[in-house]
Amino acid sequence: MEENELHYHMKVRVFRKEGAFGPGVAELMRHVEDTGSLSEACRCMGMAYSKGWRIMKHAEEDLGFTLMEGSRGGSRGGRTMLTGEGKDFLRRYEMFMDELNQSAKKAFVKYFQK
Repeated sequence: MEENELHYHMKVRVFRKEGAFGPGVAELMRHVEDTGSLSEACRCMGMAYSKGWRIMKHAEEDLGFTLMEGSRGGSRGGRTMLTGEGKDFLRRYEMFMDELNQSAKKAFVKYFQK
């Protein structure tokens, strides 16, 4: 990235009442999917488990459905997985963001890099 060039930044949230689902929640969900653990997902992001748990619960409350489910303890420890609805929502959010980013890039070039 050239220092003298113009750049842009977009942050998009999907929500009912509060901006509860955005890039941070999506990243946390991807890490949960990869690791099978909310605790490990939070560690990957340098975030306290309690903060990650609050973020996820806030998003679920705003969206009105469960994004992930887990089991506690046992001999192998607990496991956290995305729900079917959570996987579908994350997939649609990522496709939506890809399409928005492509459109934004074209518009940015059109208006700022003539």
